[in-house]
Amino acid sequence: MTKTPDEEKKGSLADYFRIFRYADPLDRLLYAIALLGAVAAGASLPLMTLVFGSSTSSFSDYSAGRQDPQQFQGQVNHLILFFVYLFVGRFLIGYIATLCICVAAARTTNSLRKAFMDSLLRQGISHFDLGDNGSVATQVTTNGNRINQGIAEKLYAIVTGMSLFFSAYVVALAVQWKLALITMSTIPAIVLSVGGCISLDAPIEAKILKIYSRAAVLAQDALGSIKTIHAFGAQPKVASWYEDYLQEAKQEGSKKSVIYGVLFSCQTFLVMSGTALAFWEGFRLYQSGEIKNVGTVFTVVLSITLGTTSIFTSFLQLGTITNASSAATELFSTIDKPSSLDPFSTEGKRPVVCSGRIEIRNLHFAYPTRPEAPVLQDLNLSIPSGKTTALVGPSGCGKSTLVGLLERWYQPTSGELLLDGHDIAGFNIGWLRSNIRLVQQEPALFQGTVAQNVAKGLVGEQLVLTQEDQMRLIREACISADAHHFIERLPRGYHTQLGEGARMLSGGQRQRISIARSIVSHPKILLFDEATSALDPRTENVVQNALSRVSVGKTTLVIAHKLATVMAADNIAVMTHGRVVEQGTHSELLERDGLYAAMVRAQDLSIDAKKDGCRQKPNERLENHQLDHTPSPAIHAEKAAAETMGKADGAEVDRLTRGTMDYSLAKCIGIMLKEHGDLYKWYLGVVLAFLVVGGTYPAQAVLFSRLISVFTLQGSEAKKEADFYALLFFVLAIANLLGYFCIGIITNVVGQALTYRYRREMFERLLHFDQDFFDFPENSSGALTSRLSSVPSALQELMSANLGLIVNVSVNMISSSALGIAFGWKLGLTLVFAGLSVIVGSGYIRIRVDQKLEVSIEKQYADSASLVTEAVGSIKTISMLTLEKAILQEYDKTLDAILKRVIRNVIPTLILYSLSQSADFLVMALGFWYGSRLIASGEYTVTQFFVIFIAVIFGGQGAAQFFSYTTSITKATGAANYVLWLRSVESKICETPNNQDKRPSGKKISTRMEDVEFRYMQRSDATVLDGISMDIKPGSYAAFVGPSGCGKSTIISLLQRFYDPTSGRITLNGEDITCMSPVKYRQALSLVQQEPPLYIGSVRANITIGLDYEPTEEEVREACRQANVLDFVSSLPAGLNTPCGSKGSQFSGGQRQRIALARALVRKPRLLLLDEATSALDTQSERLVQQALNEAMASRTTIAVAHRLSTIRHADVIFVIEDGRIAEVGTHEHLQQLRGRYHAMCLAQSLDQAK
Repeated sequence: MTKTPDEEKKGSLADYFRIFRYADPLDRLLYAIALLGAVAAGASLPLMTLVFGSSTSSFSDYSAGRQDPQQFQGQVNHLILFFVYLFVGRFLIGYIATLCICVAAARTTNSLRKAFMDSLLRQGISHFDLGDNGSVATQVTTNGNRINQGIAEKLYAIVTGMSLFFSAYVVALAVQWKLALITMSTIPAIVLSVGGCISLDAPIEAKILKIYSRAAVLAQDALGSIKTIHAFGAQPKVASWYEDYLQEAKQEGSKKSVIYGVLFSCQTFLVMSGTALAFWEGFRLYQSGEIKNVGTVFTVVLSITLGTTSIFTSFLQLGTITNASSAATELFSTIDKPSSLDPFSTEGKRPVVCSGRIEIRNLHFAYPTRPEAPVLQDLNLSIPSGKTTALVGPSGCGKSTLVGLLERWYQPTSGELLLDGHDIAGFNIGWLRSNIRLVQQEPALFQGTVAQNVAKGLVGEQLVLTQEDQMRLIREACISADAHHFIERLPRGYHTQLGEGARMLSGGQRQRISIARSIVSHPKILLFDEATSALDPRTENVVQNALSRVSVGKTTLVIAHKLATVMAADNIAVMTHGRVVEQGTHSELLERDGLYAAMVRAQDLSIDAKKDGCRQKPNERLENHQLDHTPSPAIHAEKAAAETMGKADGAEVDRLTRGTMDYSLAKCIGIMLKEHGDLYKWYLGVVLAFLVVGGTYPAQAVLFSRLISVFTLQGSEAKKEADFYALLFFVLAIANLLGYFCIGIITNVVGQALTYRYRREMFERLLHFDQDFFDFPENSSGALTSRLSSVPSALQELMSANLGLIVNVSVNMISSSALGIAFGWKLGLTLVFAGLSVIVGSGYIRIRVDQKLEVSIEKQYADSASLVTEAVGSIKTISMLTLEKAILQEYDKTLDAILKRVIRNVIPTLILYSLSQSADFLVMALGFWYGSRLIASGEYTVTQFFVIFIAVIFGGQGAAQFFSYTTSITKATGAANYVLWLRSVESKICETPNNQDKRPSGKKISTRMEDVEFRYMQRSDATVLDGISMDIKPGSYAAFVGPSGCGKSTIISLLQRFYDPTSGRITLNGEDITCMSPVKYRQALSLVQQEPPLYIGSVRANITIGLDYEPTEEEVREACRQANVLDFVSSLPAGLNTPCGSKGSQFSGGQRQRIALARALVRKPRLLLLDEATSALDTQSERLVQQALNEAMASRTTIAVAHRLSTIRHADVIFVIEDGRIAEVGTHEHLQQLRGRYHAMCLAQSLDQAK
């Protein structure tokens, strides 16, 4: 249920305190030490006012002649020792306290992250089907960072501020209660104004957080399917969808401007007004004799000023607390969500023996997201133990849904699903899934090595075997799945890193590893959901034999569209409309001549297997079909250059993976200021405002010194002087009121504009990067989505509030230092260079050290977010392999490693931070000590001393305040460097002034490949294509067939210009495609991939994503008709406007592929590329779609990659690819006569023998 903003706010405030439940006893001890230290650190400043007041009295008494030089210096020397004591105490306490709270916060945040991950992995699949729970990368990274900030330095600052507030007022009341109470009159106004502003800000921030979470889902889906985005030129449309979210967030954020203006201005005005009132009333009480010495007035005034300033600063930090609360609320919404299908549950039966007999009785089911659309209706089926049962039928008839129910991803609406005579709901979920192994239609592999991926299928005692024994099991499984051969040819064999989604492998290679993973544990029940759909005929035959072997004695359920793979099944059940309509053996069903027999006839290849004349030798080339092509000298030169390359250029790899530019803060700010010319008027306004408020600091120094001198005067003249200077303080208060009101508004306007711009810029840049960029694990979709959230937020702080803070502190320091030196160069230079240099130097060094460390830690957190994203994106695979605990342990291990690094890093850097926060006490000690000598020697007057001293002290406090924000500034510097690095990454395949007008010519397209070689940058030592040459005529239909991993899909990638050849060239109508605009070139093409992605949005939006115009209703419906998806779409609740869900989770694989086919056809391409375009379709849909494709091919050139040879038998030319080379070429009939590789593949798929 959606909460109202008020409910969200209430829950968030309560949830903040709930965060600390995730602190263990050690964390609580650290928090106790830290908070006690914060209390002590806060109390040190009011104690300083006592010393300052006493010192002021000494100077005033000496000025009035009540002390001789010796007494004066002796008393000052005694007092400055207290400043030294305060420095030592604040430094040590501050260091220990901040170290404790940083460590405790990091540990607590990690515990919360782990709890979120634990709960996420417990959720049922229906939780992920909704697709509206936000990007997990954003949740664990951005929300985690916000929580850490809210319970670390910011919490320390709040407690320190509150301690300062209470101790300051205790000191003030103890010294002079009447003056203290009068001065405290401004506190209620401060509390009301600041508290009201924060209460208005909290619900706005919560709403913005939800908007960005939805934007992150879109970004994650788009970056995870970047090939589709490039192929359809969908960058502008997807970017516009993303921009819509950003605009919505920007509009919400703009509501904060006035809130921030009031927040900043009221505090400063009220504090300075209180100071004016205190001096005015203090002088009156001094004259009346109620106050005995001037030091008392200054002690009270400084205490109250420090106290009221601290309460405001604490309220400002509450913004970070509310952000942390909102972030925690979002995490708790998942943590608190109950799961009816908890994989970690220990409940349920765990039988010692599982025979594997499955009974399905009167089963009904509808997906929770579409309860009005039943999928299974009165399904009855018996699956005997130890036998193979096959399910066949049209796409969307419920076959894969039954698998989901067997895996207990969903609960049946009604009916019974029995295992060994018992309802499966009574079994322990982990036990049930460990006895079942599933190979899905679209296999999911994980980042890591090949061996690690296969090992994820190990269960029970296998997990405690030695590494050697585990590798033996892994190799045996890979040999059975016919994966061992290609794995051994990978750069590092079984230890080759696969990267995100194993993109470097072909679909067939991924599926064979998936099969090996499923059979490695020798499960009792095997479920094959299109297990061999991505395999070539030869490999399919080998793997099918292997599956038949491993299936012996096991209950096996096979779901298939390729009927050749289920002919030997003990029972074949034909489903349609959610129920079984036929069942029997292959022969029995053929005899009935029903639906199954019609499906068999549609797939038969009619091979005459008896003609086995002169069979070609395995490695023999077909000279009479070899292309007449002689490579040009230029091609030879390219090839020679490629061969000498050896492996990928290290500089190029570094360019794509380094993630930073290592620029200083000043350079980053300079670069970013230059690029926002339209914001200069706002920057000018904020600079002028900060010049005004920054200039008030030296003015206050002058007024303070004048007021001290007023206390040495007598009579009415003294009262006039006191009234005048108190009035000037009030004037300064008004100046600050106006200045800070402008600052609050402007910084928010600038901040909202910048976060919008940088999010948009980053996303648009990422969408246009070459595929090489995304092939590296460092640039996984999860890591990039995490950066899309964290980087702009950090830059927003840097270029708005923090930039203003830098200007303010700079104006303060420069003007105060200049004033001090102008009034007395000896003391001024001493305090500036001996005092301020310590504060500034230590703070600067900390920023530089933190900057380098932040880049590394941010990268590690991005990697951990990538792990979460990968797990959620493959949640069904995680579930069916019962990997939830393993994934959780891996995530915990990653976070623990980051935690150790964080702790190791903060130990030295917090020394510098503590020094910058306590060094002002040393500056005071130095000032009073040296100043007293200059006054005693007659070189300086007391007034002159206080102007210099107070001016430089104000400058030092400003610097200390600035360096208290070093964590935010460090993050922002790292973020700026990341953006600048992204800008340095230039796409090689992009539109340029030289090619922007060049596009494919002619109505029909011919394409030619000339001695093309190709190697992936990430695997530069492995040649994928080795001298491919071919010529495809205009309007012809060409097909690529061959073993999985032979390079077929790589050719499609080169034709789509996802990559450019390592050497050789590809031409379209005689023109080199590398000379054309890739945008205009791709407009002439359409691609249907083996595993087509869909995006959150309507069916219509997904079909039209590749168009740069709005098509008519008839155009969209015609494309759907051609793809045989119109009837299905029309049956949906909202037709074309029906949401697809996250990654198209609402539809079956076949339905998704037909929608993707409609997406390709609506573009009316001149060159149609089909990469296993019909692999997920049932026989009837495949036949209808094939007919539609045949009609569409009449007016365009078509290139198809296929394993199902019946789909390409009518191709004008068929290229048989093997090991990156063309092994055979010809028509179907010609290749059959050759009795070579193609003939053997056809024989493997033929159903003739079953007729």
